Amino acid sequence: MTSIRETSRDERPHGSAAARRPRKLRWPLRATGIALLAATLGCQGLTPSLAPTPEAPTSPVPGADGTLPTALAESGPAATVEPIATEGTLPVATTAAPAINPLTGLPVADASLIQRRPIGIKVSNYPRTARPQAGLSFADLLFEFYQEAGDTRFHAIFLGNDVEKVGPIRSGRKVDSNLQQLYQSLLIFNAADYRVWEYFHETPSQEFIIPEGPAPCPALCRDSSQSQINSLYANTAALRKAADALKIPNIAPDLSGMTFDAAPPSGGAPASDVLVRFYTDNARAEWRYDPATRKYYRWSETSSGGLAPLKDRLTGQQLAVSNLAVVFVTFYRPQQVEIYDVMLYGTGQAVLFRDGVATEGGWLVASPDHPLQFITSSGPFAFHPGVTWIALIGEHSTFTQSEGTWRFEFAFP
Repeated sequence: MTSIRETSRDERPHGSAAARRPRKLRWPLRATGIALLAATLGCQGLTPSLAPTPEAPTSPVPGADGTLPTALAESGPAATVEPIATEGTLPVATTAAPAINPLTGLPVADASLIQRRPIGIKVSNYPRTARPQAGLSFADLLFEFYQEAGDTRFHAIFLGNDVEKVGPIRSGRKVDSNLQQLYQSLLIFNAADYRVWEYFHETPSQEFIIPEGPAPCPALCRDSSQSQINSLYANTAALRKAADALKIPNIAPDLSGMTFDAAPPSGGAPASDVLVRFYTDNARAEWRYDPATRKYYRWSETSSGGLAPLKDRLTGQQLAVSNLAVVFVTFYRPQQVEIYDVMLYGTGQAVLFRDGVATEGGWLVASPDHPLQFITSSGPFAFHPGVTWIALIGEHSTFTQSEGTWRFEFAFP
């Protein structure tokens, strides 16, 4: 039988796309210490920043406990001045600045929503009978990555919203543990290969996994209208109650690192269409930019070879995000089977998209328990406030771009 790797090597762009010269990315992808990490970035003309903030933020970023830093709360454009009462006058009413979600840069009406642990849920994307998925449009961050057998899955992180139905939920992989540690989240998946379980039990993630048994319905429910493999769904509010019952501490982690600004970036290249081909034609993700809404809308491959809008089962609306980040990382198989680990520590290259513009920059993880940060040669990259989709692709992947159309081809070493 011909392997997936062998068959996929023959599947390359045709026509004009084949004539464009692919670009390989050659950034270093790991750092053994902060000194080495700083030297690595220095070679690229970048300034390392372990907790960057924009030079001119549109709104202050909350601290680890979800409250505003004292210095920001007492000064700056969003600050309020305590009135001095005099005889015959009343103090003037003031309004405190809203709390800001550190994963989206958006204000939240209830600060308690971001003063809690995030939830990371593994969501199916193939077979196509799993579509349309439920609840993805309510996530704060959406990761998508190559899984195995030519397909991808999502790892959706929820913080600022609670959703009654998210899924269908599928099996865990090593990369899910890596993401759990970066965001210190609860980790939800549906079963796993025994080698993956062994890996989980060797990591801090084991303390934050909530299986189906200890978290019965309404936390994790089966939908009888779906096939058994795609029938498990989560209720995020009920999952939090299950976490309390399991004695998992609901401590808000430090989620700082991403920066946001509503103003479009200067420079960059046009990016009206972004397509990532995750190794085979059974895993194609295309995002098309709409200037009217300043969002990218998702299209996915169909069985006929075309593309169709990817909708959210809960809303009936096409999945849309404010930002895209295509991140080049090392995929490796220590057990020589299609169970991949992903190096998400150190630094590497990324192409960042917002407002119809592409910026070539980088990603940075200074500590395995701190979120991804994104940088350019001029400092931290500011995303548009809103949801960000992050594609993890192999470090030797290539891309082409022409007249606003960007195409990425996933490749292993």
